[in-house]
Parts: sequence; structure tokens; C-alpha cells
Amino acid sequence: MIKVGLIDDNYFLLNSYKEFLQGFPDISVVFTFMSLAELTKTIRHGLHIPEPDIVLLDINQPQVADNKGVQTILEIYPHSKIIIISGDDDEKYIVQSLKSGASGFLIKNAKLMDIYSSIRDVYNSGACLSPKAAKKLIDHLKSNISEQLATKLTKREMELVNLLKEGFSYKEMAKRMFVSVYTINHHLKNIYQKLGVETKSELISKILQKTI
Repeated sequence: MIKVGLIDDNYFLLNSYKEFLQGFPDISVVFTFMSLAELTKTIRHGLHIPEPDIVLLDINQPQVADNKGVQTILEIYPHSKIIIISGDDDEKYIVQSLKSGASGFLIKNAKLMDIYSSIRDVYNSGACLSPKAAKKLIDHLKSNISEQLATKLTKREMELVNLLKEGFSYKEMAKRMFVSVYTINHHLKNIYQKLGVETKSELISKILQKTI
């Protein structure tokens, strides 16, 4: 039995989640609150609230938007896993949520069945992201590695690395950059030296594994 806690300031959605999830024999909704403050206040008053396996947490609340809400829940329930559900798909919220300790991020237009599946995924294997959130996270990681490379390479060398990632041959790269193949080789030697690699495949591998 997966014990689930629900926190959402939208009364209609909160009850929709509860009614839907209670229809599954492997789900037990152990609490519903319209705010994190309501949960903490109830606990301070000494009322026992069962520890959930999963907390579905609406991030569009003042106390939660800065992701202190994730940390607060983990302090109360250190063994719980948190799935953020948000109407805002800004990558900063996705990244901050995961850094703060959330195990998943869903966009609020997710189908109820997708929410159920995500709860099971997080309970069984530890993580979930809606397709849109996953795309945002991938774009963020790509941006980060590009920023790291830009601190080590010249603009011309960055252009060459981007062509390498796209699979162009040395001859094709020379044509696109209006230089000779000899110049391409010269640039590559400088790039390899700066990044501590010896071959093109090693360079691409490090970029893809984000170990630059």
C-alpha cells in the first residue's frame, strides 16, 4: 500500500486528486491540506498525521515557491518522497525543486492517470518527470555544459565543437568555417589540450556525460 499525502491550494483539484487516487487498491491517501502551513500547524497542535510514502505538493504557493517547502516536508518526513506539481513550467522551478530534494516534477495539465503512474514510479524506482519538464531539464543541462565550455574555449573553438557534436567530418567543418582541414586539425589539438582529452570520441563522450 502506497501512503500518499496531498497539498494543493486549489480545493477542486485537491479533492479531484483524492477521489481519483482512492479508487486504486494500492493507494491510501493519508492526508489532504490546502497549504504547507496548514500541515505544519496541525502537527504543532500535536495531532498525529501518518508519514506518507509520497507527497504530491503544489509549488504555486508563497511558502513553497522558493522550494523551502520541499525541505520543510523532508524535515518532518525524512523518508517521504516528494512529487512537485506545478502550473508553471519555468526551468528554474524544475531545477530548484530537484536540487531541494524533490523526486519528481509534473505540470498541472497532467492527466490523472499520469499522476497515478508517477506516484507508482517514484515509489518503486525513485523519480519521475512529465515530458515537458524533462525537456526543460535537458535544455538546462545542455546550457550548463555550453557555459562551462565557453569559459575554456575561444568562440571559434566553440563553433568547431558544436559542429563536431552534429557529426560533421573534418572536410565539412573546414568548408563551413571557411578554413583548411589543416586549420581544423590545429584547432582540434588546442581543444584537446585545453579539455584534457586525446581523441574526438573522447571529447564528445565527455560533453555528453557532462564531465568537462
